[in-house]
Amino acid sequence: MRPAGSAFRRMMIALALLLGVPVLARAETIDRIMAVVGGQPITLSDVNAALLFRFVEPPPGARDALAYALDRSIERTLMLSEVDRFQPPEPAPIEISRRVEEIEQRAGSAETFARALAVTGLTREHVQRHIRDDLRIATYLNQRFGANAESPERGTAIAAWIAEIRRRAEVIVQYQPR
Repeated sequence: MRPAGSAFRRMMIALALLLGVPVLARAETIDRIMAVVGGQPITLSDVNAALLFRFVEPPPGARDALAYALDRSIERTLMLSEVDRFQPPEPAPIEISRRVEEIEQRAGSAETFARALAVTGLTREHVQRHIRDDLRIATYLNQRFGANAESPERGTAIAAWIAEIRRRAEVIVQYQPR
């Protein structure tokens, strides 16, 4: 025989669950995981921020800018994992500041830039870290593949290197292009 308190406890739990259902039904999706690269999620807001701040610029006529930006974000995450292993020199703080100012100028004003940060959930420090990492990637690529960015051989070698890293890494893509 169960104590009377046990039946009361079960009834209270059932009531709490029933009252909680409408709250769950009104849940709103705030963000969405588009891919996971080596355990690190890439969210829809990450990809939208990359497009908004022009960290990624889809080529003219790209069918799905989101898919293009996601693929570049995946590649960037893979490259950063390699860059972190070899630790290229830190970029000059003045270069990071200059690039943040360029992004702010492209936005039109400091207020517009601040609104864009708020919309994406980023801070100025997030943008600075992103630029820092982009500069570290560029330094690494120049050291490994040469500094001639116009060389078709360099582009081919980098693409092969990224493809090899991608084969070795755990990449799970959740996004289904349109």
